[in-house]
Amino acid sequence: MKPTPIICLCSLFLAGSSLAEPRTFTSKEGKTLTAELVLVEKEEALLKLANSSRVKVPLASLSEADQKFIKSWWEENKNNITEMDVRLVIEKISKRVSSPDTGSAKGKKGVAIKKMTIDKVRYTCVLKSYTPRDLSNITVDYTVYKRVSTRGGEGSGSKTEETSGSATIASLLSNQSATFETKDVTCEDSTQKGSKNTPASSTRETVIGLVMTLSANGKEFLEQSYPENFLGKLKEGKEREADE
Repeated sequence: MKPTPIICLCSLFLAGSSLAEPRTFTSKEGKTLTAELVLVEKEEALLKLANSSRVKVPLASLSEADQKFIKSWWEENKNNITEMDVRLVIEKISKRVSSPDTGSAKGKKGVAIKKMTIDKVRYTCVLKSYTPRDLSNITVDYTVYKRVSTRGGEGSGSKTEETSGSATIASLLSNQSATFETKDVTCEDSTQKGSKNTPASSTRETVIGLVMTLSANGKEFLEQSYPENFLGKLKEGKEREADE
């Protein structure tokens, strides 16, 4: 059995990827559907919707212009890697690395007691090939999202912090797999009890999700998140912000 390659994602930049433009497809009855073309197989087109769900549409049900576009696109892209060639399994791992208890003279008036825990969170990912051909030079880009919530004398609030990374899978042999990990993200939870001179305060940091994009030859072929519905929620939130 050949060893499974392990790639550590440590660089702190997000490489660019070439996204396919969504297209409005029209049925012969005049109904429309805006989606991204992913794959053509057995006279059916696999379309990716804005919410990342996928639907299969018979070519014969679409307009002549769409059928011509699909056949031309497939002739140009049939040798590219698609999301149907691989499967990505993501697992979240959290480890408590420290639980210091700062402060002194507990119970005495006028002394603030601060408690803190520190966790390290990372994602372990396995990319499995389901194609008879060997794959190469796959770029993996990811962003880990962490929510930081604070509460104290000046009020409460929250913000989202992002940690990005990138790596290359040089070779993924047919029906083999590659395992890689994201960079560790540190999460601190701290509580400072109030005293005569110091108001009570707390900070809570939580990793809320991961978005991972795979591309080859400058073309994105897979976008996936953990948890599974996180990507859809992220896009909905950005759309709401754009409308405000």
